[in-house]
Amino acid sequence: MKLFCFVLTGLMLLAQDKPQLPDAPGKEVTQRLCSKCHGVQILLGKPHSEDGWAAIVADMQQRGAEGTDDELYEVVQYLTKNIKALPKVNVNKADAKTLESALSLTPKEAEALIAAREKSEFKSIEDVKKVAGVDPAKIEAKKGLLTF
Repeated sequence: MKLFCFVLTGLMLLAQDKPQLPDAPGKEVTQRLCSKCHGVQILLGKPHSEDGWAAIVADMQQRGAEGTDDELYEVVQYLTKNIKALPKVNVNKADAKTLESALSLTPKEAEALIAAREKSEFKSIEDVKKVAGVDPAKIEAKKGLLTF
């Protein structure tokens, strides 16, 4: 029984860490339609214009996404109004906590970046990806957020 409670508590904590869609009209239909094929976190931090979201939704519909015209319109409106761009991160100035949260780094990786930039400022994404102790795949995945 203790093991069950321990595992259940761990699962609840993990669920809280998952990025969530903003609470607003259209959230339920967006979750229902979009999560049939992929996680909703794929939508976060990738803002588009209304026309951009409409094109993406139309593409998803061609790939098999199902919904009424009204539901698809509601999804486009929800995404247009609620999905905001993630803030840019200056890797030459950001503190360790910012590097960790924005770039999904471990504390050790963030400290490695800080130590490396103290020797020489980063000038490109390639400079950042070469830092020993930092997973270059994490940097590549977040390259659109980096500034120098």
